[in-house]
Amino acid sequence: MKIALFGASGGIGAKVLSIALNNGDTVYAYVRNPDKVKIEHPNLHVISGNLTDMTTMEDAIMNAELVISALGPGLKTKRNEKATPIADGHEVILQVMKKFKKRRLITLATPTIRAEDDPRSLLLTMPPIMAKIMFPPAYRDIIRMGKIVRNSE
Repeated sequence: MKIALFGASGGIGAKVLSIALNNGDTVYAYVRNPDKVKIEHPNLHVISGNLTDMTTMEDAIMNAELVISALGPGLKTKRNEKATPIADGHEVILQVMKKFKKRRLITLATPTIRAEDDPRSLLLTMPPIMAKIMFPPAYRDIIRMGKIVRNSE
């Protein structure tokens, strides 16, 4: 399978990258810093860019059969930070996917994003409340990202 992987140099992304390559998949790893990708493999194509660079993203997505995002918000941002870089990146990813008629996206989320059929329980209610209090910028970013993905095709 041909996979476009965003966030391949992070903790979860690196694990996904390793598994995909071990399975014989071709991976177009989209990262901000290519020096952080510690794997060399003939099926690995590292593409360096930022999350707002649509043209560079096209190189990662155009030949992919599946797009995986292992992007997650930073937890060390200032409490009053209003930027939503992960949501903004997903917006661009989805625009590029639409351009190339790609319809398969797997992305990370947190318990902050609830599914309509999730049962109401304290166990599922507390994590979003805690995230909102402890990491408000990350909470806003994840909530916005969830809305963008849900409203996409």
